[in-house]
Amino acid sequence: GINAEYGAFPFAPHMPFELERKFALEAVRKASLLCQKVQSTLVTEETITKKDKSPVTTADFCSQALIIHLLSQQFDYPFVAEEDTGILKESPETLTRITEHVRGVLPEITESDIMKAVDRGSLEIANTKRWWTLDPVDGTLGFLRREQYAVALALMEDNKPVLGVLGCPELPDSFEDKDSKKGSVLIAVKGEGASMYSLHDDSVEKRISVSSKSDPKEAIFTESVAHTSKLNQDLASHLGVVKPPLRIDSQCKYAVVARGDSDVYLRFTTLEYKECIWDHAAGVIIVEEAGGKVTDFDGKELDFSKGRKLYENAGLVVANKALHEATMKTLETVDPLKRRA
Repeated sequence: GINAEYGAFPFAPHMPFELERKFALEAVRKASLLCQKVQSTLVTEETITKKDKSPVTTADFCSQALIIHLLSQQFDYPFVAEEDTGILKESPETLTRITEHVRGVLPEITESDIMKAVDRGSLEIANTKRWWTLDPVDGTLGFLRREQYAVALALMEDNKPVLGVLGCPELPDSFEDKDSKKGSVLIAVKGEGASMYSLHDDSVEKRISVSSKSDPKEAIFTESVAHTSKLNQDLASHLGVVKPPLRIDSQCKYAVVARGDSDVYLRFTTLEYKECIWDHAAGVIIVEEAGGKVTDFDGKELDFSKGRKLYENAGLVVANKALHEATMKTLETVDPLKRRA
């Protein structure tokens, strides 16, 4: 009967993954704020001029250690995450520096806790029903330029994302309003839709959805700051796209499609290059729950079951459903040989 289905709540069906959602949201928010703090103390004119990457390394480890430490206290699901403890073993001063930063949030944490937490993320493949995948700082260049980067966490069940959280510390509430506050956290649970919170205020939850545009001429495409591809330009001109693209770093590209700031995000990869799973898992469920669609260039869903990379997929189309279809059709015309570049 009802009791068996809903456990201790005979009258109120509780949300699936309610506890996971609560703790994941809290962990990503804490990590995003910590990254922001690391960025404000370590990214200087000097590190920018010297192209010094050490600030983002520090933020990466702080974020991974904090999130895995917090979530491992609540759940015993394994982690597949980006960093391992190699650098920390070679450089004790880096470990000390990271521990000091994380102690700003968790005063009790020790160096050995940090090593243990980071190390838990170095699995090649999770052979369990449920597991987390984490990109502690996605968008290295954005972080180092004080532009867009994301803390991206997903809970997987049977190798598909069922919960995604994207912490985007520099993402404005709106691109239209120049004075809008920065810092958004997006979250989605399978079957429950997608929402956004302000990074600095978790009391207001705002439902989000992809745009309803169906005319490509009206569409805003999103691409990365670093590279524009020839294929992207061909595709845009074939579709009749006239608006300038929204260029941003990191998994925030999924966030802007999920919120409707942008309509289509295309990512071109050559057939040889394989994407890391943590660069996509959280973004995929957030866009899908916001009403959008995510496939590779062959129209296949992303396959997260093969380990740390998306070995079975090439290219990426992220859009609302109408524009996803239009983009896929045009892709066949523009790229019949699947040069994918």
